[in-house]
Parts: sequence; C-alpha cells; structure tokens
Amino acid sequence: MTRIKICGNTRPEDVELAVELGVDLLGFIFTRSKRQISIEKGKALTSDIPESVGRVGVFIDEPSALIAAAIEACRLTAVQIYRPITAEDRALGVRVFPAVRMRPGEPATADGFEPSDHLLLDTWNPMSDGGGTGQTWNWDQAGALARRYAVIVSGGLDPTNVADAVRRLRPWGVDVCSGVEAEPRKKDPQKLRAFVDAVRAVGPS
Repeated sequence: MTRIKICGNTRPEDVELAVELGVDLLGFIFTRSKRQISIEKGKALTSDIPESVGRVGVFIDEPSALIAAAIEACRLTAVQIYRPITAEDRALGVRVFPAVRMRPGEPATADGFEPSDHLLLDTWNPMSDGGGTGQTWNWDQAGALARRYAVIVSGGLDPTNVADAVRRLRPWGVDVCSGVEAEPRKKDPQKLRAFVDAVRAVGPS
C-alpha cells in the first residue's frame, strides 16, 4: 500500500486526527516556512505519536548538528532535506528522504543517491529553495525514477488528484501539506479524511 505522509503539522489536534485515520508518516518543518516550528514545539507534538507512525523532520540547508538535535528531541525516524545530502547526514542514523525538485520539461535525474534512499519528488519553483509551493508537476517525468527508487510524490496533491498520481507512479508514498489545510498551519478534517480515503481506495499495485 502507498504510504501517506501528512506534512506541516503545527497543532496537536491535527496530529491526533492523522494518527486516528491511520496515516503512515507525519512531517514537521524545522526550516523557514509558514509552517515552521521550533524543536521544543516539535517535541511536544511528537511526544504521544505511536511508534508505528513515522516522524519526519523537514530541513532546507540546516547543518547536520541542528538536524541531529531535532532527531533526538522529537524522536524523528526520517529527515527530508532540500540541499545536497552529506556524509554527516547519512551518519544520523535515520532514513533519508532527499528532495528532488522536478523542473518543467527536464528529465528527472537521481545522481549521487544511494539505493536505499527514498526520493521525495517535489515541485521546482525559482522563488523557493524548499517545498510548499502547492503546485503539481508532470508525474510522467518520474516514471524512470519510480522504477529505480522508492519515491514519495509531493507538490500540489489534494483529495481530488492524489489517486491519479498513485495510479500513474505506484510510489512508495505520497506527501501532502496545503492540500489538506483550511489555512496555513491548520488542517481541514474533511480534506484530511478525503485524502486518506482517496489513497486507500486505489489499493495495491
């Protein structure tokens, strides 16, 4: 089954609902973003999350030492990083989700990654060095990548289009943030439920 990652969590009630709905991963943004939280807030939000649910920290260009502090305080199980992955990142002891920014009209490449990496495919935007654009990209660009690596489809997903992305790429996971929000930093319970239902309805490949 395709894993579901709900990102940009800032409120305990949103975390609780996502866990109740059976999502697989929860994302917490520790870098510059409308949805950025402190490590202290992240610790509070993740304290009661069951061990069966992955906890992903999102970073852009933060040093490995800061990432390590977030991993320890928030019991993170994976890190999603938008800069080139370093040896120090790989020594952190958690799963790595390198972000690949999908540029329009250019074939997707995955140079420098390891077979165990889970590539997070996100929308390229010249005005942003991270994610959070709320815009989709051409999923057909990633066919070769999805056959070679475990991929997580991100960028502009919502309850109305996620099933199509899953059917096209059969990804390891899907990632949503703004597509299930009522407003930045606040999830919409109906959209969140609809998103989970849409992914689960596709079923296994």
